[in-house]
Amino acid sequence: MQNIIEALRQSLATAYKQAIDCDKFLDEIQEQGHGKYKAIFTTGFEAKSDRFLPYVEEVGKAFYELTENHKTDFSPEAIKPMVKQLEIIFATQAKFINEFNNADKMH
Repeated sequence: MQNIIEALRQSLATAYKQAIDCDKFLDEIQEQGHGKYKAIFTTGFEAKSDRFLPYVEEVGKAFYELTENHKTDFSPEAIKPMVKQLEIIFATQAKFINEFNNADKMH
């Protein structure tokens, strides 16, 4: 179980770093008058935001609550929602990073 916890911790760290980059890209496109939407994800999260960071923070909070005080005695079922949320975050971040890289090539 410790390996799973560490893998989740690393995934959260990566998602956090990518959220910062994606949110910067979103800031840039909104300054240009694009990207006018209210939420990145409409389902799967309690958070409703036009930025990635609140979604990553939601998963981080769930992870912290699950593992607080170094708990490792939870069932694999308990982490499934977090894994699913991270999959959704990473897939969407990858699209944004790809768009950002393509936009950079055009400038």
